[in-house]
Amino acid sequence: MAGALENARKEIKRISLEDHAESEYGAIYSVSGPVIVAENMIGCAMYELVKVGHDNLVGEVIRIDGDKATIQVYEETAGVTVGDPVLRTGKPLSVELGPGLMETIYDGIQRPLKAIKDKSQSIYIPRGIDAPALDRKVTWHFNPGKYQVGDHISGGDIFGSIYENSLLEDHKILLPPRARGTITWIAPAGEYTVDEKILEVEFDGKTSDYSMYHTWPVRVPRPVAEKLSADHPLLTGQRVLDALFPCVQGGTTCIPGAFGCGKTVISQSLSKYSNSDTIIYVGCFAKGTQVMMADGSDKSIEEIQIGEQVMGKDGNPRTVIALPRGKETMYEVCHITPHRTTSGENFGVMDYVCSGNHKLVLRTPQNVTLTTHELDGQTYTNVSYFALEESAYGQIVKKKTKSYQHQRHGGKQETEKKVNEFLATINPDSIEWDVEAKDYKKLGYDVKKSSHQMINPVFKESGNLIAKLNELGFSKEIAPQMGWLLGFWVGNGSITTSSFSIDSLDTQLLDRITEYGKLFALTTTSATNHCRNYSGSGNQDIELSKINNGKVETDGTITFDDDTEREPSEQELIDMESSGCKASSEMTVALGAPLVRGNAIRQLLTENNVFLKLIESFGVRKENGSEYVKAIPMHLSYDDIEVREQFIAGLVDSIGHVKRTSNGTIECAAISTAYKSVSEGLIRLARSLGIKVSVTTKRECLDKHNVKHQICYSICLSGATLSGALRFCALDKNNANSKKPFVRGPVPFYFTLKEKDEDNYYGITLPDSTDKQYLLSSLALVHNCGERGNEMAEVLMEFPELFTEQTGRKEPIMKRTTLVANTSNMPVAAREASIYTGITLAEYFRDQGKDVSMIADSSSRWAEALREISGRLGEMPADQGFPAYLGAKLASFYERAGKAVALGSPDRIGSVSIVAAVSPAGGDFSDPVTTATLGITQVFWGLDKKLAQRKHFPSINTSVSYSKYTNVLSKYYDSNYPEFPVLRDRMKEILSNAEELEQVVQLVGKSALSDSDKITLDVANLIKEDFLQQNGYSTYDAFCPIWKTFDMMRSFVAYNDEAQKAIAAGANWSKLSEATNDVKHAVSSSKFFEPSRGEEEIHGEFEKLLNNMQERFAESTD
Repeated sequence: MAGALENARKEIKRISLEDHAESEYGAIYSVSGPVIVAENMIGCAMYELVKVGHDNLVGEVIRIDGDKATIQVYEETAGVTVGDPVLRTGKPLSVELGPGLMETIYDGIQRPLKAIKDKSQSIYIPRGIDAPALDRKVTWHFNPGKYQVGDHISGGDIFGSIYENSLLEDHKILLPPRARGTITWIAPAGEYTVDEKILEVEFDGKTSDYSMYHTWPVRVPRPVAEKLSADHPLLTGQRVLDALFPCVQGGTTCIPGAFGCGKTVISQSLSKYSNSDTIIYVGCFAKGTQVMMADGSDKSIEEIQIGEQVMGKDGNPRTVIALPRGKETMYEVCHITPHRTTSGENFGVMDYVCSGNHKLVLRTPQNVTLTTHELDGQTYTNVSYFALEESAYGQIVKKKTKSYQHQRHGGKQETEKKVNEFLATINPDSIEWDVEAKDYKKLGYDVKKSSHQMINPVFKESGNLIAKLNELGFSKEIAPQMGWLLGFWVGNGSITTSSFSIDSLDTQLLDRITEYGKLFALTTTSATNHCRNYSGSGNQDIELSKINNGKVETDGTITFDDDTEREPSEQELIDMESSGCKASSEMTVALGAPLVRGNAIRQLLTENNVFLKLIESFGVRKENGSEYVKAIPMHLSYDDIEVREQFIAGLVDSIGHVKRTSNGTIECAAISTAYKSVSEGLIRLARSLGIKVSVTTKRECLDKHNVKHQICYSICLSGATLSGALRFCALDKNNANSKKPFVRGPVPFYFTLKEKDEDNYYGITLPDSTDKQYLLSSLALVHNCGERGNEMAEVLMEFPELFTEQTGRKEPIMKRTTLVANTSNMPVAAREASIYTGITLAEYFRDQGKDVSMIADSSSRWAEALREISGRLGEMPADQGFPAYLGAKLASFYERAGKAVALGSPDRIGSVSIVAAVSPAGGDFSDPVTTATLGITQVFWGLDKKLAQRKHFPSINTSVSYSKYTNVLSKYYDSNYPEFPVLRDRMKEILSNAEELEQVVQLVGKSALSDSDKITLDVANLIKEDFLQQNGYSTYDAFCPIWKTFDMMRSFVAYNDEAQKAIAAGANWSKLSEATNDVKHAVSSSKFFEPSRGEEEIHGEFEKLLNNMQERFAESTD
């Protein structure tokens, strides 16, 4: 507990015989197992921590009688004898509360079992071993909150936060409840251990230091600002619980049942699916990865701070709320593109390094192929396609082939008919999905070859050029025209003046410059144009599929995975990415001098020239040592979209060339430049508009003036969105002249993945309310990812191996779990303390504003520990030997549950829900522990041994279970599902009536019942088999959302009502049941609806089911 043992030992080590008077010591009077009586203990307090014997064993005072104190010791007392010293510490037994609690397994007094195992190299806990509850070596990235030096701070105030893991991304650092004062120092953001000083507070002339963790007595409830009435359901994903016997967040629940009834099944279901946590994912990359911030600037991921905003894929900002750090095996995403040439330069590629759990955001274009071939004298038609399927790595895309044997399907024509029917069921749209980097290598060859990541357009429009024009006294309406002029200057402008070099015969350019020049008083010149050569290429390959050991379907077709395990070559991936045209590597650019001469004219071109001022201030010309070079500034990629498009149009008009197909359709636009800064900027600018880019380079090329350039860059632009820019070109040969609409969407980039060494990763955490996607500086669209769980102690491997799926992502349950486990060789006293350790940890996370579930499995073991200690104390036993105060002890524990407003600022609301499993001997619910628990808790989920033996899970006995929270939840149901209470009562009524009728059937048989009663029995069986029972090993039934539960209730009750209505109208149930058997089957099969399809789609399916039900009963009745 607060490293109960560790805290105690630290306190004990601080104390020595020389430091204290003899009056502070007592002596052992008697020993009875873990219970020790000490004398000469005048002045000690109840539940005070004491040092027992010469081995400094930790104990706690549990009874005081005169000068004698009864102590329960939390370690083995062998060797302790009468007369050994007992020292009072003046401190209560406490737990440590701070970063590092999650994913840890503790014993009953908060000793970390894994740390002890590593230290002792034993599965047992040696006596006297020390291990702090919170690791003192691990560093956490502390981020200060709103408080500054001089501010007043009080108990419960949040003065900082850290990232703990991907399911607890914002672990708040609280001032202890009893602390207060004025801040005299607060640590800056950085890496700190849990015991390092991060806050200094002064109160009443006394200065106190605080670290990330604090301690709290386990038997004292943590104070809250206000207790609230619970009003939101604790959703478990189990229909029988959520529909018939709901619990609330902040409520108390009892689950009694004999061994083997499934208490652990329900506990694990709660842990996996309950809404007791807020889930946010984390993006983790290597140091130096450039991220695009919300204002368009770039920043290294390790320099980003909490509160800063990054660019979302829709152009809207995403606020960073935590900064995770860690170390694991990294993976390099290598962009496969023609950019990689013999020049050795790799600028413009989309490479980045990420952690193994990083989610690669992928898109796989659907590719349906038909092949017909002969095999062993039989003719087959194969349909190959991509499909998204569940796997051990989550949902991944696989290449599937469905094979139709002509002879089996009635010949060629019938086979073609069936093939066409199947083709109509395949969704032609691209499949968007994600896979963790470490699992990418497990994908098939065709999937890897066809799947690509995405370069996202930038939808943010900063208005940067408009702002600069406003400063110079110009209106915002001419900003796009200025964009064209700047682009044209970058292509053919003089590096020192605002003049251009153009072909005097290009009257369209002269007219355009004259038109726009009137706005800015430009002087134009003329020069000679250049010759350009281009070539295009394309590639497509079709592979024949072979029939492997496929699965024979009911329709006679054969379905099998149709992919190979080899890696696609770089050239194959380049061929996938390349399209349209490739710019010739022979293209060069000539920079001509102004044709005007004379000082007066030159002065006109340089002084008071608005355009020249913009050239300098906008960043299209920059200094490179002693000379100027041209550039396309990075900030242009998030300026207004029309400004960007006009800039590219001006660049194409000056040094570009548009290649068209034979029918006049634009194939690509090619631009050649000697400036690397222009090439780099154009790549990002084009991508920001959703235009596809490819680059080739050539060493040592000559321009028209025979000036040698070490490297020339040829950029090819293509794609549907290119027309958006080319529509602004002045030259007819370049102008798109197209009004065809286009969608500005992501551009694909193909890649390979290389495993690298283990290294540090850096991440940013985004709120769960966002799409969890943002842009890197390269405009690569990336998804948040998590990190691996820690290795768990061997003694408790089953629970940590469970996983939960949150927002489509599979995560270890332990990331939101702390386990307090009692080992078999621990003294019984430690078992008694464990329940208080658990509830104190739960209260701490409640104070963070979390909804916490505490699952006590089982409270019967705790009560047995209480009984053993009571017996050693010689107390009068009550029923079955349990102490008479058992009920009071249980009540003091359960009263710590509830929903509350936490102390301190900012305001936050949290809850603690207690779900206690009880294991009465033989399943006898009259057991004292069960009886006392039922008198306190508000929900009773009674388990039935017979149901469990029939493999009916959850094995809830609906006739004995109950919930007292149904009225409390009325407001929630009225707001979300108004019919829910009525449907719940109707289902309970049907089940209750059926139970009575079953007794009658046993006496007189079912044939003696009326049709109305027969319907009740049949519907009740339907409810039991298809509603109350769930299959935990399926994707459709392991977890049932509340909205699906509601629609299923509507269907089952509607089926009952329609049947009763038909019988009342004179129909015969035997005949009607047979006639509407398909309706009954549809109602029964509604449980197979996959929740992953979404609430709206599933609700539509249920509406169709209800409408069909009414029509079928109406037809059958007529």
